[in-house]
Amino acid sequence: MPVVSDSSIADRRGVRSAKALIEELARFDAFGRASERLELAIDGHDPVPVFVNEFWTARQRAGHPIHEVSYRACFKPALPRFFIERLTRPGALVYDPFMGRGTTLIEAVLLGRRAAGCDINPVARVMVEPRLRPPSIEAVEARLDALQLEWTGEVWEELLVFYHPETLRELTALRRYFLDRAAAETLDDVDRWIRMVAVNRLTGHSPGFFSVYTLPPNQAVTIESQERINRKRDQKPPYRDVRTLIRRKSRQLLKTPLPVSSLLTRERALLIQGSADATPQLADETV
Repeated sequence: MPVVSDSSIADRRGVRSAKALIEELARFDAFGRASERLELAIDGHDPVPVFVNEFWTARQRAGHPIHEVSYRACFKPALPRFFIERLTRPGALVYDPFMGRGTTLIEAVLLGRRAAGCDINPVARVMVEPRLRPPSIEAVEARLDALQLEWTGEVWEELLVFYHPETLRELTALRRYFLDRAAAETLDDVDRWIRMVAVNRLTGHSPGFFSVYTLPPNQAVTIESQERINRKRDQKPPYRDVRTLIRRKSRQLLKTPLPVSSLLTRERALLIQGSADATPQLADETV
């Protein structure tokens, strides 16, 4: 976030200075509570002010439905929104060097800013790109209906601790479909959307996921650990219809269209897969 210590530079860039932000946080009492000021001191450095308060409500934490995908260690959209609104103006570039599921990028474009993100994990781009350029629910449902999910080849049998045999066959067929489309360079926005939802529904602790009951989707579990969970709960993986669950989750995510006004900034969002310590795609002094 572009907090600028020099107020004259901040004025020229049209962003708020660090001093102005600190003053606002210190006097913030929008929800009936005054901010508590603390200091964080690290050896060899000046103390940094820390403010404790409720800076957004539970309702504000909910955010746009497009955010509602599970990801390890993600934060609520109200957090980046709070700072984007205060530290940038419409049209400014907001950059997240560890974009994860893309919460900051999506909030940036919803607020009329340009967005850029970086993550070394390839799953991040799989999760972010389709939600910046979502297809219509009609296109998703038509593609789902057209998919051939019958699979007669081999499956990874160790995964049967998570999935019903028929569910695993459907997932194997879907995986093969994505690999073939990617190899032929015919993977389109609808495919990417379906892949994103499928990745998000792989394992979880409710019937909305493809798997039997397991740990929440933001927690990893080994095959051996899942075997223990199954024994303890005396459970066997039930059949989950892959098409139905992808359709249901897609309707949830797409129930509120993204603003047409954000289309250009969404299409131009810069997504970098790599280490955040070297991003030549971003010019100096642009964020």
